Amino acid sequence: MKRILLVEDNVMNSELIKDILEMENYKLSFAADGKEALEILKKESFDLVLTDIHLPKMDGLELLKQVRTETNQSAKMIAISSDTMTKDGKTFEEAGFDGFIQKPFKIKEFREYIQSSIPA
Repeated sequence: MKRILLVEDNVMNSELIKDILEMENYKLSFAADGKEALEILKKESFDLVLTDIHLPKMDGLELLKQVRTETNQSAKMIAISSDTMTKDGKTFEEAGFDGFIQKPFKIKEFREYIQSSIPA
């Protein structure tokens, strides 16, 4: 079973994503901020990390940097943001993310994107 860490501080967004991914039989773990996520990522391995960019305590960009330098984590990291200035995701991919999902998203497209992001 593929493992995903969702880093999201908005409870409604977290519940929506949880519902979508559990239907696909992924094993989910959750963190409400970047610091909590980093601690989890230092102890556990994941296939994919979905992280909001705007988080309390440590934002998604800083989380990415620290995961890449302070852990042995090989998980793909995908940024999620409602930031209207970055609709194409180039900013996040240039920062080192493996992908980008714009909020709000269409459920079918989200599901397909996640499936294509995690190797079988």
